[in-house]
Amino acid sequence: MTPSCPSHGLARRRSISGGSASVSTNDDGQEDKVDLNKPADTSEPTPEPAASTEPTSAALTNEERRQAAKAKLEQRLEADRQAARKRKLIIASVSTAVVVAIVATVTTVVVKKVLDDREAARWTNCTYANAASDIDSFPKTVPAGTPAAQQAEYQKQIDQINAVRDKQRKSPKPPAKELKSGTATWTLNTSQGVIPATLDRSGAPCNTNAIISLTDNKFFDATTCHRMTTSKTLQVLQCGDPAGIGLGNPGWSSPDEPPTNLKPGPTQNPMGGDQIVIYPRGTIAIANSNSAQMGRANTGGSQFFLVINDSQLPANYAVVGKVDDAGLAVLDKVYKGGIVPSGPDRTDDGKPKLPVEIKTATIS
Repeated sequence: MTPSCPSHGLARRRSISGGSASVSTNDDGQEDKVDLNKPADTSEPTPEPAASTEPTSAALTNEERRQAAKAKLEQRLEADRQAARKRKLIIASVSTAVVVAIVATVTTVVVKKVLDDREAARWTNCTYANAASDIDSFPKTVPAGTPAAQQAEYQKQIDQINAVRDKQRKSPKPPAKELKSGTATWTLNTSQGVIPATLDRSGAPCNTNAIISLTDNKFFDATTCHRMTTSKTLQVLQCGDPAGIGLGNPGWSSPDEPPTNLKPGPTQNPMGGDQIVIYPRGTIAIANSNSAQMGRANTGGSQFFLVINDSQLPANYAVVGKVDDAGLAVLDKVYKGGIVPSGPDRTDDGKPKLPVEIKTATIS
């Protein structure tokens, strides 16, 4: 009797081969199929990753933690420093811009003030007041109550004035703002020859510009020089009244601008007590009818006088210019011709014998 084998513990395998597959049977009776054509897997098994030897955060030492904290602190401080530098640069830039803007503004204001002051210093304000002429205020008939002995002489004056009332002229007022300095060439083309002159604003800007304005408005054209004086102390030719009798004006008066640079004369004015001064030969001055006793002032207008030879007068007449040498020769000729006395007791005052008509007056 053959002894039997145990039914457990060892796998009994049967194999069946055929074709490309081999079948074996295990102890449980299950078949295992093996592909004989598939190459055997000879690769090495993948090793398990080695455990990390680096210390974890939990394993950081105190020194390492201090170094990490220090590094973070340095980073934060450096960021703060960079931010502070940036703020400083922005503040500096803004401050510089503000300073530049302030300096520019202040400079502009200062420069403007300087220029405005300079411009203002070049000008003066003039008051040209409305004024009726003495012709308009003169009566047309002999007033009642005039003494009989004076009536004939009074009537003679009235007739003379009535004859020229229609010859009066008016002219626009000059600008109220006038330059204080500067010159202009003034040419009087007269029946006795051309009288060139130079007007100078520096001595009397308001009255000088009044002459310029009157000339521009043709006020002097076709007028006569109605008076000449030949006394020892006063030798002048007076012009500027279209009526030709010394009582006319342009409808306004100019302000007083008394001269301050004329040499004193030998005496005082017996009428007013003020100092007499010398108006040099060739001077052009503005006539007026001022009277301290009567409270009359600022009565200049269109009438002017040309000084033929040095003359003595109170310093009450605004100086506006000077006659050139060629004009002085014309004045000398007229002076030598003499005068037609205005009365038996006025042998040194009257109309020039050589009539002086201003044909045209021009400014250049």
